[in-house]
Amino acid sequence: MEGWLKLVKVFVVVAGVVLVVGTALLIGLLVQRAGRAPADLAAPSPLRIPPAMRVEEVTLGGERLLLTLRDSQGVLHLLVVDAASGRTVGFLRVEPGS
Repeated sequence: MEGWLKLVKVFVVVAGVVLVVGTALLIGLLVQRAGRAPADLAAPSPLRIPPAMRVEEVTLGGERLLLTLRDSQGVLHLLVVDAASGRTVGFLRVEPGS
């Protein structure tokens, strides 16, 4: 029985140390993040889409945006844009297959 009691005491001490270290780490991370400046959202870069097209859907995939566009004739187009810079990566016209 004495062996189990010793094991329980060791467990309690180790668990207490883990709690103290974890709490200190959490407080340190909160203080570190509170000191950072917020992201600059004042001037977003414009995203230009071709004229006479409307945006049907926007999908985010990694660091790229996929815009599904529809022109005035109802034809679908896919516009792939780099999300960070706003630069066009690709532009495709979707045509029905035969």
